[in-house]
Amino acid sequence: MNEIVGIIILVLLIAGFSLLSGGGRSASELRMRRRWESTFESEIRNVRPTDATGVLMCRRCGASGSERAGRCPSCRAVL
Repeated sequence: MNEIVGIIILVLLIAGFSLLSGGGRSASELRMRRRWESTFESEIRNVRPTDATGVLMCRRCGASGSERAGRCPSCRAVL
């Protein structure tokens, strides 16, 4: 009887650890997380040409927008 209780506790501990370590996430959640992280990394590492005025040129439509705003005023693309 004591051995059965020990085995059940061991199985529950292993199941709990696997859920805490990410075993409960689905493959689509992991892919979505990786895609978001790669997009975020590429955006923060992107070198943007700027000048002393703080105005950037949009790469999509060519309009000028404020560096502080971060988005193009006409097409809403990331500057």
